[in-house]
Amino acid sequence: MSNENIILPAMSDQMTEAELLTWKVSVGDEVKKGDVIAEIATDKVDMDLDSPYDGKIIKLNTEEGSMVNVGETLAEIEVEGDSLLGSLFD
Repeated sequence: MSNENIILPAMSDQMTEAELLTWKVSVGDEVKKGDVIAEIATDKVDMDLDSPYDGKIIKLNTEEGSMVNVGETLAEIEVEGDSLLGSLFD
């Protein structure tokens, strides 16, 4: 098992931040890659944010209504197996 960060990706070239409107998951929830985990709002559009991993949500780092910069960690997820690069540095 390993932990991975779920970060706010840039949805466009001009996007630098977004507001986290609502979480669609809670700590302890199991999610699959592609499941909607949150709703975010940019200056142009509201959209769903999908999980990039299969796993269990272990921490929500951002409160609803908060502004988040692209690249910031929104949540942490526990995934099966080791991260792809983790074993290279052991």
